[in-house]
Amino acid sequence: MNYLTELLAFYRWLEVGRLGPLLQSFWHLLMFFNNKAAVRSEDGRWYWPVVFKVPNSEVCRFLGLTSRFQVNAQRKHLIRHGRIDYTPHVSQHAGDYRMKPFDTGLCETEISVMDTGQKRLVWTQGVTRDAHPAAPFINGVNSKPCYPYGSIPEALPASNGFNLLPQLTEAEKAAIASLYPEDEVACFNAMWAARERKQKEKR
Repeated sequence: MNYLTELLAFYRWLEVGRLGPLLQSFWHLLMFFNNKAAVRSEDGRWYWPVVFKVPNSEVCRFLGLTSRFQVNAQRKHLIRHGRIDYTPHVSQHAGDYRMKPFDTGLCETEISVMDTGQKRLVWTQGVTRDAHPAAPFINGVNSKPCYPYGSIPEALPASNGFNLLPQLTEAEKAAIASLYPEDEVACFNAMWAARERKQKEKR
């Protein structure tokens, strides 16, 4: 799952979805926790887990709510709008959240988590009109140091600047956009794939 792709699609959807400010904040918060729960496979690649947990206390703290009943009411709105699924757990344990991605090319796959060997379902890029192959949590073709959440292990030197892929020319962008006139997600993925190819060609 690509964070930027989902954000862009979310705001496009808001033009007709009409979520209030609190529900928008709730969706953003869940995206943050889903991203924060990223798991690393045995081949070293990072992925978004399909299912993740967020305690009601954390939702209250971030959104300024005062009880789990308020959290439950807001969560039901997001479910009704088709943006998430939720499976409650017994007792006071945190339930399981599941985002409903806008990118219809995403599919679920099972990986073995590094170090533990635990099996987890994660999101990966399946087929989006031939736009882009598997897309892990972090861009794998960029040779610069890159770490989740911007944190850098103490033993390693700091990387200067962002890990940017080569830009496309306006002609290249126009050519790709013409292939996906009705699918912004597929267009974004195709442009990203083209930039990754440019990066590989520079090596």
